[in-house]
Parts: sequence; structure tokens; C-alpha cells
Amino acid sequence: MDSNRTPKRKRARMETATPSKSGGPASRTPNSGGAESTIVWKDSPADKQIRVSGTGKMAVRKEIQGFVGRLTRASQQSPPEMADERRERPLHALAKRKAALESHSDRVGNGSDTHGAIHDQELHVEAVLTDDWFDVTVEAGDTINVVFTEQDGAGFFLQEDGGQNGSRSSERDEARIRINNERNMVIMHPDILVSTCLVDCGLNEETALLELSKVVEDYRAWLSAAVAGPGALLNEPPPRTSERVQVSRVLATEEMMWSIKWGLKGATDASVEGTITSQDDGNGGNRVVLPLELKTGSKVYAGVEHQGQVILYTLLLNERYRQRCQEGLLLYVPGIETNRISAMATHIRGLIMSRNHFASAMAKVKAVGSSTSSQVFPSMIRSRRECERCFQVDECVLHHAATENGTAESSGLDELFTQKTQHLNAVDLEYFKQWNRLIDLEQQHAEKNLRALWLQIGWKREQAQESAACIAHLKLVADKPAHSESGAKRTLRFIRDRRKRPWNSSMEVEAQVQPSSFAGVRFRVDERVILSAESLDGKKLLVHISRATVRAIEHGLLTIETRQSIPSIVTSGQSVVGSEFTWRLDKDAIMSGLRRAKENLVRLFIGPPPEVVSAGTALTNRSEVEMLVRSVAIAGEGGGGSSSGTSGMGDTRRRRLIVHLTRPRFKSSRVSEQITQHCQKCAKDDHDGRVSAQGQALLDAFSQLNVDQQRAVQRVLSSLDYALVLGMPGTGKTATIAFTVRVLLFLGFSVLVTSYTHSAVDNLLLKLLACEVPMLRIGNPAQVHPLIADFTLEQQAHREGIASVRAMEVRMINAHLVGCTCLSVNSHVLFAKRRFDFCIVDEATQITQPVVMGALRCADTFVLVGDHYQLPPLVANAQARKEGMDVSLFRRLAEAHPEASQQLSYQYRMNRDIMFLANRLVYGDKLKCGSFGVASNHLKLRWRSTQQQEQSANGHDALWPVRVLTNNQGVVFLDTDSMGGEAAESSSASQNGRGGRRRMENVVEAQVIAGLVELLVLGGVPSDEIAVISPFRSQVALIQQHLATVAASRRAGGVEWLEAVEVSTIDKYQGKDKDVILVSFVRCNEEKRVGELLTDWRRINVALTRAKQKLLLVGSQSTLSGGSALFQVLSRVVQQQLWGFKLPRDAVESLRLFAERVAGQPLEPEPERSTELGAKSRGKAANDSVQVSFLRRESATHSGDIEALVPNVSTASL
Repeated sequence: MDSNRTPKRKRARMETATPSKSGGPASRTPNSGGAESTIVWKDSPADKQIRVSGTGKMAVRKEIQGFVGRLTRASQQSPPEMADERRERPLHALAKRKAALESHSDRVGNGSDTHGAIHDQELHVEAVLTDDWFDVTVEAGDTINVVFTEQDGAGFFLQEDGGQNGSRSSERDEARIRINNERNMVIMHPDILVSTCLVDCGLNEETALLELSKVVEDYRAWLSAAVAGPGALLNEPPPRTSERVQVSRVLATEEMMWSIKWGLKGATDASVEGTITSQDDGNGGNRVVLPLELKTGSKVYAGVEHQGQVILYTLLLNERYRQRCQEGLLLYVPGIETNRISAMATHIRGLIMSRNHFASAMAKVKAVGSSTSSQVFPSMIRSRRECERCFQVDECVLHHAATENGTAESSGLDELFTQKTQHLNAVDLEYFKQWNRLIDLEQQHAEKNLRALWLQIGWKREQAQESAACIAHLKLVADKPAHSESGAKRTLRFIRDRRKRPWNSSMEVEAQVQPSSFAGVRFRVDERVILSAESLDGKKLLVHISRATVRAIEHGLLTIETRQSIPSIVTSGQSVVGSEFTWRLDKDAIMSGLRRAKENLVRLFIGPPPEVVSAGTALTNRSEVEMLVRSVAIAGEGGGGSSSGTSGMGDTRRRRLIVHLTRPRFKSSRVSEQITQHCQKCAKDDHDGRVSAQGQALLDAFSQLNVDQQRAVQRVLSSLDYALVLGMPGTGKTATIAFTVRVLLFLGFSVLVTSYTHSAVDNLLLKLLACEVPMLRIGNPAQVHPLIADFTLEQQAHREGIASVRAMEVRMINAHLVGCTCLSVNSHVLFAKRRFDFCIVDEATQITQPVVMGALRCADTFVLVGDHYQLPPLVANAQARKEGMDVSLFRRLAEAHPEASQQLSYQYRMNRDIMFLANRLVYGDKLKCGSFGVASNHLKLRWRSTQQQEQSANGHDALWPVRVLTNNQGVVFLDTDSMGGEAAESSSASQNGRGGRRRMENVVEAQVIAGLVELLVLGGVPSDEIAVISPFRSQVALIQQHLATVAASRRAGGVEWLEAVEVSTIDKYQGKDKDVILVSFVRCNEEKRVGELLTDWRRINVALTRAKQKLLLVGSQSTLSGGSALFQVLSRVVQQQLWGFKLPRDAVESLRLFAERVAGQPLEPEPERSTELGAKSRGKAANDSVQVSFLRRESATHSGDIEALVPNVSTASL
């Protein structure tokens, strides 16, 4: 095990404060939890970066670059009274650090390295804060990096000490360190990466071209001088007026860099290698790495900020490439001016202190889950002049008012604060405060995985996470330009790196097995990843070389598309990882969706109202809506905003509907009348009769809808604010919404179709494409359905020859139907240029409230379509779920106003038995079969009749599969209790034990299901109409293994059918269906524990409503019914309907023997379909009453009953 890379994570512990030697009382300090200064230090993710990027070769060899700790108590001794005495702040610490017993070579990864034995040391360390670090504010629980540095006589940090620091480095071996300006930097909360700059741009095409024309010649002249000429002249004061910079090569452009050593992240405009020379110096200077930053406009107002940005880039580049980087270049245009920025130690120290102040505040925000204080942000600067010019003033004021109970006086903004917040009441502020907290909790959970980038070696993380978060030890075999509009994108292809890693005796034996393919990796196409490089021995890591997207995963080849090229200094072996390195991919845990959700939340309460944009709507056709929209737009422009008109009252209409739950309004109208009136209105201009024909086609199609579908269309067209469509399983909600869109387009309205995923958006657009409806699809063509890709904006612009922004804007505004994901609304320019009459959100019950708000503000009326009886929005943080983050907007509005919801109850998927089960468990008899053919659609297997005759003759248990699969029962529960102890679940930790997740598997269930799938294929069931689902991913993987084993026997005619059989988790199967569904519940134990996944009734509802003809449930009836109220109901229904079957002890073996017997017989010919289905009723009729319903409404007073969310509607018999 590599102790240098994988530090032991210890809980910070409170220690008893020890009295001072004098016996007197210890002094106290603000933000301290005790009377004496005590720090508990420990290794952190920064250990590796500090160790390899510290202060020089000697320090690297001794591997004592710094200490990293988590503070448990902090206090400050009173400074001496005498002004000439030095202030000191002692911090008694328990330090855990790495110490090398023998010297190390500087090169890493070659075979000649002789690594000494590494061990962990725990010792008490007294860290004394002096000089500028005396005033560092630390609190209990804070994580700190102490970086050791050295300075030369000119005030620069030394990058190499040449072995001259022996005496000073020896001081680091002692149990006392003195933190001062000369030798140390203190980084607070290094895992919070603070950005070095913020960028905002709002130029239109003409302005941008004008600005470029001013500077393009300046850039060309500078490049000619700096690259091909004698060098670009530096803007230096005398006597250095003759100094120039020569650029020998460009290492990277727009290079995003992360550093946990310094707690910084940023992207240089360019990283170059060059020399700074003088005419008086004939020899020139040494070649160094320089960050190059381009700025337009005057440096008068932001010159200091620009210089600080370049100085911070020098820190990042020095750590990243281990090259001399003490200076940077700052270019101003027009009128090219090249400034050399020197990274003096004093300047760096000041910037780090400012960074620490910000990071400490952000740490409090991230700890909001355990914080009891309402003041978590830094205090406001209380300068109206500065705040008025800040583009974040709206969000800042809103946070101060809502989360800190701020006032005009506490903000220091006086009437400006009042202007911006006076329209918000207590309900508004509480809603914002709650959802802002929930988003922070979810973001905090996501960032935990991001920190593992520094905590674990690649192969260890891949094993611990079972290939779910990291793919390590990769070899780059191809690097080519990607087929995209941006020339910077590259297509990279990787194979597994077969080079052996250098092992030592402490490493686990099982870890030496290196995977040779990508089989079993749990990455998917279109997933965002982070590309990093790692030294072969895993001791050095170059994090975040590029962000990328997975494009293809094959058995031995993995393809990604990066956003920028790999810097040449990495491929040439000159970076921190050296020449012997491998590549790794980590899932991108930074959830951009959460940032956009917070942006939507802010815009709901403050800022310009969306109604100020009116292009793209047909308000003249909706006089009621036109009056509301215009009143809001006028109020937003004239009141509640600043004098500049850049602020306002936020999204007033949506805020009233969503936050205050104002009752939605509807107008009385009929669909047929609106279509007829529109045809009459267009009759004068309808010379070819096209409008009349379209109207008649829509009327004919409308008459073919069932009564619920017609009511849903009616509800949408009559809504002025919003409408809800509850689409229960198999009720044709997608077809209904597609028809509704056609009607809206025919009436002249514009429609935005959106959902959380690309597949959900495309599923709806494909139905409209079949009707030849013109559309515009916003999104990357590579991420949308192939049939929809031609309708993307990029493809249409290419096909129509659009070459200007103006023409593109016209194309976007004139589109009547636009489809995109909810998150695309925040990032695409289209939605700043126009609005829509209607916004239809499909699968709305799977989207969190703030995420969907971005799309809703783009339209005058919104329609939410979904089923809150199925899976809610995915929320990873348990505390956020507990506090209600998984309550969708659909559910919130349906609870408040059931009359706004129209349910679709006639389903066309499940046969009578499967629907009966769903009704009794969840839907309270609201589901109805759409036709007799659907109700009697049972599984028909084509085994030879001789097999069935043999079965009826002897009734032997070996033929139990016949009774299970051919009994015309739509639901069968296969109980594994009768199989004894061998049917019990197996719960074990993943390969890396403590660091991994627990695997929940059931081998017997996997074997039974694999055997049943084979029999179904042998019986003539198409393999693409069979699916196996389970709540546990480890069980899914196990079933896939057993299916592969069964397929290898070739009893079912080969292995081709294996790829067509879908095996998935329940969560990923929502929205899909198959003829036959097999469910593995896994849990089988004496304690009757079923776990969290199986106690969520919505997940079970999804599992039970996917099958059309046959639903096979495999599990332990005693465990399931004993551990969940829902399964108690299910067990009673199974018993009443005689759907249960106890598997024999030899079920697995009998399945195999029966499959061998069936495989030797030819299939019966497929029977001709008859109009007389003639299915005899068995036992009880499907409409018999069962007195148990999981969600049955008992009284109208039960406001918490989910069944009460759906209004009662009249039913019709088949």
C-alpha cells in the first residue's frame, strides 16, 4: 500500500486543554472553542501536491514539505505590551506526517528508483503563528495546509534550493515549527478551490466584430515580434526599458488548472515558454514558463486585480509543471502593451490571505447542514458605490435578506437594499432560504466524490468504487481533432495500460491484478469526465488536464472527446508526473445543474421579469393572458428596480403560483370550437385548403382519443396559468401531449417542449416528427436521437447556409416548436431573445423545483406532465431528501390545487392481472384497461404440446416451469423461502473493504431468473421483449453474469439473444415496458430487513407496472412482507388471487434439465390471431373488490394522503 498517497482519514477529536506552564489562566481569542491553542494535524488530499511541489530537491527527498491539519480548538495568546516585541501565537498540535528513512531520487516512475521504507509518524507539534500569519482566523474543524517555502534575496520564492536548506529542513523534523513570512504559507480549507477570476460578456455581433477589428492587428504585430522576431518590448520603467520577451513555444491555451495545495483553480489564456532578454545582456535569460493573460480596455480601474490574477497563475503553473515560473505577462489592447508581472513573495502572501478569508466563509456555507448560525457569508462591504457596480448585487442582497435576516442598515446600502427587496414578504424569503439550503446540501454531497481525486490512487479508487467513479491505468493510442465546430476539441482513444506498476511489499496481492479491458466499467456514453495524468507508481498526480465527454465504450477501447488539447509539456514528459505516467478518467462530480438551479431560484425573486421579452408569442390570440403579461412587464420596468433598469421584482407571476400557491385560472372553451373557429378565421387566405384539411385531421384524431385524453387536451387549451396532466402507467400520456402540441401549433401558438433528459425530449419529438411537424432542437447533435439530429440549430444553420448572428437570431425567434432539456434554458442565447406561449414539461415529477423553473419562466403558460406515484427527483443527499428536496413542483401544485390536474386512467399496456395488482397497491382502482384485447393479453409460449401432455400426466416437480409460465396468470410470485438457507442474500463489502460500498446479491435468485429467461427464449418470446430489473446494481451485474453462462450453453440457439435481453435497475427502467418483466428483490434474511430501496413504494410501483403480458416476481415472501407494509399488501393480494408459487429446493437444477428437454423439441407454429380471444375467467374476476389499498383515501380531511391529490372522476365499464 502506498502510504504516501492514501493517508488514513481520522476524525478530528477534541482534546482537553492543558494549562500553561506558568499555571495562570490561558487567554481566549475570537472564534475559539477553548482556552489554549491546540491543533490536530493530519494528512490531507494536499499531501502529494505539497510533497512534490514544495520548495526544492532536498525537501522533496526528505518528504517533509508541510503539515496538514484539522483544528479542534484555537486560541490566541495576548500579544506583548511592548510594541517592539514580536507577536507569537502558539498552536499545540498532534501532527501526523510522512517521513522517509532514506533519500529518494527526484525522478519518479523509472526502474532505477530506490525507494526507502516509508512509515507514518504521529507526534506532538507546536506550531507558532508569527508575522502576518498571527491574525489567521481559525475555528474548530478547519482544514489547513502549512506550505514550507524559501525566499531569495530579491523577494521571490525559490523553486529549487540546490541542497542548501539542510539546516532549515532539519527544523521540520522537530516537534516545533515557526510559521512566519519567510518560510511558510498557510492555506485555509485547501479543498475549496477558489477561482482566480470572473468573466461576464454581453456583446452582440456588431460590437464584437468592431472590438476585434481594433485589436487583431495589435495581436498580429505582437506575435510577429514575440515569436518570430527579436521579442516583444516590455512596458518597464528605467533602467529596464530595453527588456523584451521571446516566446519559444505555446504550451497550452485556456488551460484549466486545479490545485489543492494552494486551494485555487483558474484558466490561463495561454501558458507559454520563453525568455526575458535585455539588449545590454547578450546572453539573454533562462527559459521559463510564463502565464499570458489578455485584457481589453483600460487598466486604470482593474489593473491591480489583473496583476493579482497573473500572480496566482504563476503558483498554479509552477506546481503543475515543476518549471521555473516567477513572472507572468499581462497584455492590454488596443494599443498593445506588454507588462511583466513579478510574483513577489509579499504579493503572494497578501493574495493567499484574501483567498483564505473567502475560503473560510465558503467553508461555513458548505457546513450549513450542521451550522446553527444564520451568518455564514462574509459581512457585506457596506459600500453603495461599489455594490451598485457589482453584477452580483441582486444575489448578494437577496442572500442577506433571506438567510441572514438582513436589513437596509446592516447591508449599508440604505434605500438601494429596500428598492431591491421591498416586494418580497416572509413567505418569499423562507422559500428561498429553504431551497438555497437544499441545493447547498446536494452540492456538498457531490463534492465529496470530487475530493477523492486527490485522496486515492487511480487503481485504488477504481477498485473501491467498482469502476463506477474512476477508470485508471489508461494508455493513449490516438489523439485526433474532433468533428465539431470548435477546432479546440479533440477525440482521444485509450486502451488499458499493460505496464506493470512498481509494487512494494506493503501492497495488497489482489491489487496487482490489472484489468485488461473495459468490461464491467460503470461509465456510460455522454457522461462527463475529468482527464488527469498519474505517475506510474501513483505518487504524483496532474489533476484536471481537461474536461471531456465519453463517446464510446468498447471491450478494449474507450473514446472520449476533450474540450481542449493536451498541453505539449505533459506529453513530452516535462510535467510533474514525469515521462513515465498513465492516464485516468474520473466522473465529473461538479454538478452544473445545481449551479443553474440556484440561478433559477434567484431569478424567481429578484431581477428583471421575463415578460420584458415578448418576441415569439401570440398574445393577441389570448387577451386574458396579454393583460396579465403586460401589467407585469410594466411593473417590472418601472418599479422595484434600480435607476439603470437592470433590476426588478423577479418573476412575479411564477412566484405567485409556485411560492404563494395562487389558484390557477382557466377559461371556458372547447377544443372542437377553437379548431373550427381558427379554420373559419383563415378561410379567406386558405386558397389551397391546407388549413381546412389540417383542422379536419385534428378533429378526426381528437375523436379517437378516450375521454380522459380529451379532457387533458381541453384542460391545457383552457389554462391561463398552468395545467397538470397525471399520466399513469401505460395511459398514453406521450401520445396525448404530442396531439396537444399539434393543436397548439395549429392555433398559432409557440410551444417549448422540455424535460430533464435528452431521451425524454426526443421521445416526444419523435411522435411529432411522424406527423411531419417542423421543429427546432436545441442541443449537441451527438447527444440527441439520430432522427432528430437534423433539426438541431447547428444542422439547420449549415443546411440553410446561415452565416450571421442576425440570421440565426431570426431563425430561432420564428421557430414555433422548440425542444431542449431544462438545463439548456440557462445556457442558450435563444431564451434571452424570445418567449413562448406554452411550455410543456414531460416527466416533470422527476425534476426538482429550482431546475424546472428556468424553463417555466420562458412561457406564459406551463404544463407539467408526469406521475408522482412513480419515482421522484433523484436527490443524493439524505438530509436534503428528508427536508423535501425530492418533492417535485408537480406534486406541490397537485397537493395545493387538485382541480388543476387531469388524470389519464385508461391504460394500454398491462393485462388485467398486472393492472389489478397496481390498482390494489397504489392507484386505488383508478386504472382501467383501454380495451378487451389489452385486458386479455397473456403470454403464449410455443413449446410442443407433447411436453405439456407429459407434464399433466405425471405432475412431476421437474416440470414446474410449465405451470408457472403457461398458466394464463399475468402475475406470478416465485417464493424462495422453500429453498432453504441457500436462497439467503449475501452482503459483502466491495474489493477495497472500508473504502467501498456494500454489495447486496442473491445468487439463487440470479440463477432462477437466468433459467427462466432461457426458457422464455426457447418458448419463442422475442429476446428484445424480455427485461430483468432489480433495485440493486450488484444484483444486476450478477444476473448478467449468469445469463452469459446460460447463453454459453447455446441451448437457446446461440448467444445473440443475450444482448437483446435488458438487465437494469428499477430506477433506470421508469418509462419503459416489455412483454415479460422479471423482478429480483434480493433481500432474504432472518431479521426481515428489506432496506431503504425496497421501502419506497414509488420504486416498487415502477417495478410492478413495466410488464405487458407477464410479471414474474422472485423473492422471499417472509422477508419482504415482514419488513415492509407495502409488501404485506402485495402478499395478501398474491394469496387471494392464487398467484404464489413455492419454488422446490432443486429449482435451479430442474430449470436446467427442463431447458435441455425443451431445447431438443421444435417450436409449435405461431397461431393465427382470432377476433374471439375467449379468455376464460379464472377464480375471481379482475374487478372484484379487495378491501386493502395502500393509498386508499379514507376521508377528505387527510391532507397528507397522496391519493387525495387526484380528484375523483367518473369511470366507464369496458
